[in-house]
Amino acid sequence: MKHLSLRVALIGFFLIGALTLQAAELASAKVLSVSGSVTLYSGDAERPLQAGDILHQGDSVSSSQLSGAKLVFSNGSIITVEPNTSLTLREMKQESFAGGKSYEELEADPSQSQTMLELNYGKVKGEVKKLANGSNFNVETPLGTAAIRGTVFWIELIYNAEAGQLELRVMNIKGEVDLMTKFAGAMEFKGGAASMGYDSRAETTRVSNIPNQHIIIMHLSKEDPNYDEIVDVLTNYFPTGGRAPRIITLPTPELTPEDPGVIVVSPEIELPTPD
Repeated sequence: MKHLSLRVALIGFFLIGALTLQAAELASAKVLSVSGSVTLYSGDAERPLQAGDILHQGDSVSSSQLSGAKLVFSNGSIITVEPNTSLTLREMKQESFAGGKSYEELEADPSQSQTMLELNYGKVKGEVKKLANGSNFNVETPLGTAAIRGTVFWIELIYNAEAGQLELRVMNIKGEVDLMTKFAGAMEFKGGAASMGYDSRAETTRVSNIPNQHIIIMHLSKEDPNYDEIVDVLTNYFPTGGRAPRIITLPTPELTPEDPGVIVVSPEIELPTPD
């Protein structure tokens, strides 16, 4: 009897594992369009992102200047990757569902789904369709996680070099958005915006609802004692997901008055415009 119970328990365990694996395999994102130069990082491989590509859990996309991409997920949600942005599909699960509609034709989440995107740097815009009970769609950053529950929104993570701080901006255009983050004091909206300092020493993570047409701006100063633990310089400063751009410095040629065809111009002298 004990052996039978053990066999039943093992069967149940492997069945749950199989269902979880199936859910992970069902979850995916389709690339609707690509403009400019966008790179797909999948495992150890990287290549140019193309319209029609199917992305899975763990994949990352990185857009360069004047470039971007539009993705549609298996729950019907649409994300636009803006220029100079790095986005990782950290966790994706989708229970099986019936129907012959393509991802872009879905008007609501067809089954329970779990989506966690990681915004490493840059800006994404999105429209999350109505989620099924038990589903979630989150966008994680070093300064907080935005929980989206059927809404139109945009999220931006940038490094403000002038102020010497990392800034997270979460805008709820229409729908329901909560921001889970750490800060001290009260969250107060003035003129549709609330600007708060991220406090890594806060004991708990707080959840703040963002009303329609409102924005929360979180900023982390380098003076924060845990700044280096929160911010990965390579991942969160550059849109290449940990690959800092190569900077090649060429030696400046030494010019002498004897060099033929060389004109040395003072900054105060304006060259004549050729006819």
